[in-house]
Amino acid sequence: MRFLASPSTLLTLSVLTCGISGAAVHHVHRRAPLICYEDNSLRTLQRFSSDAAAFCPKYLQSSSEPLPRNLAEVPVTRLSSACTCFQKTAAPSPTWATVVAPTPTSISSVKTTSWSTSASVAPGLPTSTALPPTTTSSSTTGPNSVRAIGKAYSGGKRGLVYDWNSQDYSKFFKNSNKIAFGSNWREKRIPAPGVTYDDGAYVPTIHVDGNLNNDGWLNAVKALIASGTPMIYASNEPDNQGQANLSPAQAAAVYKKYVQPFKGQAALASPAITNGGGATGLGFLEDFVGQCRDCHFDIINVHHYVNRWDVGVDQAVSAVKSYLTKDVAAFQAKHPQFQNTKICIGEFWLWGASDEEGADYLRKLLPWLDGNSNVACYQAFGGLWKGNFINSAGTGLSRSGQVYHDL
Repeated sequence: MRFLASPSTLLTLSVLTCGISGAAVHHVHRRAPLICYEDNSLRTLQRFSSDAAAFCPKYLQSSSEPLPRNLAEVPVTRLSSACTCFQKTAAPSPTWATVVAPTPTSISSVKTTSWSTSASVAPGLPTSTALPPTTTSSSTTGPNSVRAIGKAYSGGKRGLVYDWNSQDYSKFFKNSNKIAFGSNWREKRIPAPGVTYDDGAYVPTIHVDGNLNNDGWLNAVKALIASGTPMIYASNEPDNQGQANLSPAQAAAVYKKYVQPFKGQAALASPAITNGGGATGLGFLEDFVGQCRDCHFDIINVHHYVNRWDVGVDQAVSAVKSYLTKDVAAFQAKHPQFQNTKICIGEFWLWGASDEEGADYLRKLLPWLDGNSNVACYQAFGGLWKGNFINSAGTGLSRSGQVYHDL
């Protein structure tokens, strides 16, 4: 998710409805297993639970059921999955992302974290979804080697995002020993003044034109790998119409053509999905895997956003923990291609939080991410922009930026 629109626009997680047109047509009910998570649509149904309890059973039987006024803000493309999840949460043993994950028993320093892609059980992960062990190897080459993946840099697993508007704000992170890498949704470092903090640890992202082509990608990435690039990001939010906006089949074609060729040369990350429901998020990744059965992955890349006007800081922190240790872990356990992978939470944030709330959010979440052996890397979507990790005057770090710099 790039910082190109207002949070309200960015937070619209659209469900692809191929072959359906016209505002009056409702989303076709999805038959694939549904993974529920805490999103705006589900929270609206929970807020007006009496209306939802009366509406959802009828709607799931017949999509022509009139929508109550209190539920009017729920997009028609999300009604089916949101209603299904609403009903699931009333079941005796719900398995959805607002269940609070247990606190890790120990927290290790970020400096001791490595870029291993071998499997281990994340803190708080239920034994029923524990990832299978990985056979150890003394090899120092290949995508599953800690030394091969992390040899170009030292530090932790924390990254920064930036773009053409970042100017020279990276200077405020120059003296931080917490930042390990940077990315900007492209295959080249943006030549903005002073944006050099990611020397030797820049992570490129494949992006393609309308014909699914990127003529400069292969040569650019070869040069980056030669300079020490540790990882390659696949398409950015292909399940989001405001971002890569690809079908699962298109995302698979892009991955096979532009990412798969670098197997063994850098860690390969899956397409970065939103934490949407239904045909987006893990539902999208499910369909993508079906189109990419012979693909190799070292990292499963996910994004996570929630709204401050819907949840408090503690709830937002719990939502991230639960999403990673329950929903994502269950997906990994289900698919052999992801059973030996680590997680990268390539973007996450509490939208609408004040600077102090953002700082509190990071203070409570970063130690858990740093101490979670199943998390390979993460990038908070504070970024090098004024009003984010940079103060509104552009003269230094904001409170949240200072936490990301120091903690």
